Amino acid sequence: MKEKLVIILQKKYWYSIIILFIGLGTVLLTYFNTNYQSTIAVVTQAKKISAEKVKDQYDNTDHEITQKLTLKVLNHQHRGQSYHLKNTYEQSQLEDQKYHKNQRVFVQVRNGQLTISNVKRDWVIILMVFTLILLMVVLIGAKSWLVLMSLLLNTVIFYVVIHFDIQKNGSGTIMIYSLAAIIFATVSFLLYQGIHKKMWAMLTSTIVALLISFGLCYLIMRLTNERGITYMAVEYATQNPRSLFIGQTLLGVLGAVMDESTDIVSSLSEIIYHNPKITGKQLWHSGRAIGQEIMGPLINVLFLIFMADALPMTILYLRNNNTIAYTFEYTLSLGVLQSLISAIGIVLTVPTATICAYYFLIKKEGHQ
Repeated sequence: MKEKLVIILQKKYWYSIIILFIGLGTVLLTYFNTNYQSTIAVVTQAKKISAEKVKDQYDNTDHEITQKLTLKVLNHQHRGQSYHLKNTYEQSQLEDQKYHKNQRVFVQVRNGQLTISNVKRDWVIILMVFTLILLMVVLIGAKSWLVLMSLLLNTVIFYVVIHFDIQKNGSGTIMIYSLAAIIFATVSFLLYQGIHKKMWAMLTSTIVALLISFGLCYLIMRLTNERGITYMAVEYATQNPRSLFIGQTLLGVLGAVMDESTDIVSSLSEIIYHNPKITGKQLWHSGRAIGQEIMGPLINVLFLIFMADALPMTILYLRNNNTIAYTFEYTLSLGVLQSLISAIGIVLTVPTATICAYYFLIKKEGHQ
């Protein structure tokens, strides 16, 4: 047993080293790569030349900063040529940004003038992907490829769902994202858990808790005519913001419910394995006890995630002398509502996961 563990650790060590070197090599190649259809330039100098305090019509304040940039073109017909330009950005950097020396950017050169289109960030994405793969290999081991496959398939599904939603222009949102949530859960559980009774218990409890919690909250929203919900707070909405909020909420609830359902069913499965003669009443009490330990931290984690997402905008609103009530309404209110809906889903998962564990792992096995 000890020798087998040593072999596993040695394999994991060498896999990690290989992934590390491949990742670093890929990141460097991506960073220095200039073989793009778009023109790429590197910032060789970035100097701050002025800063001015500005106010808008609502007396909100910010600082407008101007920097002088020198850029060198790295590819195509203007390769090797240097250009100078001024970049003006707000200190908040909400819709513009500051540039740094050695930063690579996509540019356009027209009539002898260079303008920046966007920052070259592909190497950052590659770095994050390989960091994720490395951590999964170190922490998960052999099953890490299943997680990666699940992530890849869910990304493809998400891409298809977004395009379908755009084609429908926000109509039928509940049906689209409900089906998407069920597909996400099914793909994730099938790939990582495989086909067995424990997986069916996890999947069933996840879908049931998701649909009940969202259905209950949607019913309350309809009965109250959705008063107090500030859909205008959805940023950069290109379609009905209400539909975007519903899609966000369904996917947010799914993540919380999947996590808790997996924990409860896995724990109850171990209990049943060590005590095959456990009764339904004993299993119910065990499920409640496990759920009580999980619910509090999980609800707080979700709340902090939603609040963290709104933190930059909250700070921006408050720094621009907006009132706390106004800031809450337009930056935090939707996050709080999503947290409450997710919390309801977390609470409902405890009985649904316990009942599903009893049905699939005890009743179908014929233990009683």
